[in-house]
Amino acid sequence: MLIVAGVTLTISIAVSLRSIEELQMSFSTSQAARSTSLSDACLEEGLNRLRKNWSSYSGSLSIDGNLCIINTVVNNGTASVEAIGTIDIYQQKSYIEINRVDNALEVTNWQHY
Repeated sequence: MLIVAGVTLTISIAVSLRSIEELQMSFSTSQAARSTSLSDACLEEGLNRLRKNWSSYSGSLSIDGNLCIINTVVNNGTASVEAIGTIDIYQQKSYIEINRVDNALEVTNWQHY
């Protein structure tokens, strides 16, 4: 009887630990996706600022209590915008390079890293 109880307890603990691992992985994936969305939202804010005023800009933005940093560098007819979104310990960077053609912006490179 004790052996059966010991085996049952061991199996129960193993299943519980596996469930906790899966929950942690799911949470990590969710937070990483949220940080990507945050960095993309901040990238869009940087692009909007460029549309209004074609000049370099550095600043931060808070969206739903989460912080992102925006760095825009303008060099004549080209510009680059980098946004770093941070949620808890998860950080995502988004980067875009654009050309200014008349009053329109033409994207030449967009990446996450």
